[in-house]
Amino acid sequence: MNRVWIIVLGDFLSFAISFIFLIFIRFNKENYLSAIDSHTPPFLILYLSWVLIFYIFGLYDLLNIKPTIPYFKRWILALTSSFLVGMLLFYFVPVFGISPKLNLFIQVAGFGILSFFFRRIIYTLFARGITAPVVLVGDSVYLKELESAIIKNPQIGLKIVNHFQTIGDINFDLNDLKNLVIILDKNIENKDGSILEFYKKGVTIIDTAKAYEKYLYKIPVEYIDVSFIVENINIKKDILYTFMTSVINAIFALIIFITTLPFVLVSAVFIYLYDRGPVLYTQARVGLNGKVFKLYKLRSMTKDAEKNGAVWSTGPTDMRVTPIGKIIRKLHIDETPQMINIIRGDLSLVGPRPERPEFVELLCKDIPYYSFRHIIRPGFTGWAQIKYRYARTKEDSKEKFEYDLYYIKNRNIFIDLGIIMRTVQIIFTH
Repeated sequence: MNRVWIIVLGDFLSFAISFIFLIFIRFNKENYLSAIDSHTPPFLILYLSWVLIFYIFGLYDLLNIKPTIPYFKRWILALTSSFLVGMLLFYFVPVFGISPKLNLFIQVAGFGILSFFFRRIIYTLFARGITAPVVLVGDSVYLKELESAIIKNPQIGLKIVNHFQTIGDINFDLNDLKNLVIILDKNIENKDGSILEFYKKGVTIIDTAKAYEKYLYKIPVEYIDVSFIVENINIKKDILYTFMTSVINAIFALIIFITTLPFVLVSAVFIYLYDRGPVLYTQARVGLNGKVFKLYKLRSMTKDAEKNGAVWSTGPTDMRVTPIGKIIRKLHIDETPQMINIIRGDLSLVGPRPERPEFVELLCKDIPYYSFRHIIRPGFTGWAQIKYRYARTKEDSKEKFEYDLYYIKNRNIFIDLGIIMRTVQIIFTH
């Protein structure tokens, strides 16, 4: 069974146990059946909404279930949001004819406590019990980074038993290890044909790129070549995906534009009053097929921020950002005029974030196949945006490009919706 589904199952058991406990302590024996009959449908809907909330907060991401302080904070926020959704369902949309009050609190508390302990148990099982032995072969920077990620995150189910430079160096009996996985670096030679013997003994063999994609959700840029592109990339998704993407873009863009318009207008007034400068800021960005378009933003920097040309932003510490700019950036109001770009077709809701032509020219020289990210429409948000920090250097841009490659290869409507929901969570919690 997929490890994520095991976590979902643990949450379902937590919910079911807490629900049964609720019925037993809050109702008399003669009312058990009627209570179960009246409470089961709405509470099941509630559970499904909680699964969605936990997903949005990244609590089903194997790399995020490690019991740390940041994970605990994320879990608290998700549980609080779950309680608020329950309040909304039962008190503001009273379609089920019940007002559980204390029952809702007991259910949330019971579910929270049990899910927390279930997840600790599951983490321990993943990290110590349900693991596969791994042999690494090679010495690239990527393989070393993968090795570090496996060691730091045993819950993904891998345990490194050895690391060799070449296949010929493997010098132990493979029969001693069940479910062995060998991760091969790029360009590893197999002069003696021993790799065939590994296959005969049932050993799973994958390369570093596949391992990165499976466990780290990105693709190493050094592994990209013409054959990879031909074999793995399909930019012409099916008609249903294209249609649904267009519909979602139009609906979400209009909703966001209309609902945020009052905040945009108020922000525009304060921007103008601060330094009497222009309110809107247009910036050239590289879009689909390398076409340059104007990206719209509310101005958050000083009027002469780029009088000497384009400069990499340093994020929150950028001295060019005005006091008003800091506020609208924190609230992400400065980005909302980009809904116009989505309506115009310059942007999609989800895709690789468009870069400036000056930076693209530099990055294309230093990062192989960087222009490849322009084969699909850029996005207001994207996989790289929810998985990695703001790009401040060429190295950051390279890392984000590896996440973009993963998205370009694997994109579908479910990934898109997940990215949108995770973006909303990031906006409201950061």
